[in-house]
Amino acid sequence: MKAWPIMMILMLVWAVTGCGSTAPNNGTGSGAAAPPASATAPKDASQPSAADGEKTIKHAMGTLTLKKKPERIVVLFNGMVDISVALGVKPVGAVESWDQKPWYNFLRDKMDGVKDLGEETQPNLEAIIALKPDLIIGTKSRHEKIYPQLSSIAPTLITEEVFNWKENLKLGAQAMYKEKEAGDILTKWDQRVAEFKQKVGSKLSQTEISIMRFEEDGSARIYVTGFAGTIFNELGLSRPKAQQIEGKTVVNLTSKEQMSQLDGDFIFDITQLGTDPGKEKTQNDWTSHPLWKNLKGVKAGNYYKVDVVTWNLSGGALAAQSLLDDLYKYFKIN
Repeated sequence: MKAWPIMMILMLVWAVTGCGSTAPNNGTGSGAAAPPASATAPKDASQPSAADGEKTIKHAMGTLTLKKKPERIVVLFNGMVDISVALGVKPVGAVESWDQKPWYNFLRDKMDGVKDLGEETQPNLEAIIALKPDLIIGTKSRHEKIYPQLSSIAPTLITEEVFNWKENLKLGAQAMYKEKEAGDILTKWDQRVAEFKQKVGSKLSQTEISIMRFEEDGSARIYVTGFAGTIFNELGLSRPKAQQIEGKTVVNLTSKEQMSQLDGDFIFDITQLGTDPGKEKTQNDWTSHPLWKNLKGVKAGNYYKVDVVTWNLSGGALAAQSLLDDLYKYFKIN
């Protein structure tokens, strides 16, 4: 019995010593350090995340540095207007559409309150200044000459090409801090392209696609490159030999004797009807000519009048998806 109080004292000392061995000791002992305050404190929603922080982006005219995610974006070409809507970004100002002004019908419900900055080839600089943007996005072929003025207003991103929608999407997404959204769009696109190729199969290499339009002056025009052409290349669809002309974007045909150059297994007509009655008259004149009926695409019933907006004028991610939808329909892919 005399030993019992001694044993109780020893057990109490052991317990106290054991608890002390797990206490924080600022890294000088064997105990675990307490977590930093930032690990347990609730996140302040007003503070930008790392993904919204400073970044430097290379573009066609140099580099730009953004301190944070831009909130007042000005867009100066149609393709990027389309892309900004696809990414869920509403610009404060944008150049007007080529048709269906001020905005293409399929974009209009997302453009309410956006300032119309005039034509893509000559945007209103005074209106841009008044908007106090923190990012301007243009393209080299349209805005190279005014780049110094634009960059003096706000950080300015310039794309290399107008119609390379995938590269423009990636570059625009970087500047808008929307890389994840762009990645999702491209993943879905790649899946649909792979499906198209798989379902069309061996016919891909055997099918020639013609892109053309009729003009108000009585001529016809072949598109050698352009927005639709880049998509056809990606899909593996070839172009007729007459439409494979190095260094040319378009070729004008002034005589119906040149009719055969319009031919293909599929003929897609992107004539912009409704803007000039002369274009519709030219279209009727050419398509009622005896030589027109000899075209293999016409004989096969594969002449289609397509939407010029989504096949040529808009030039962004949403237009590309719409064009691919059309090709699924014309190639009878379910």
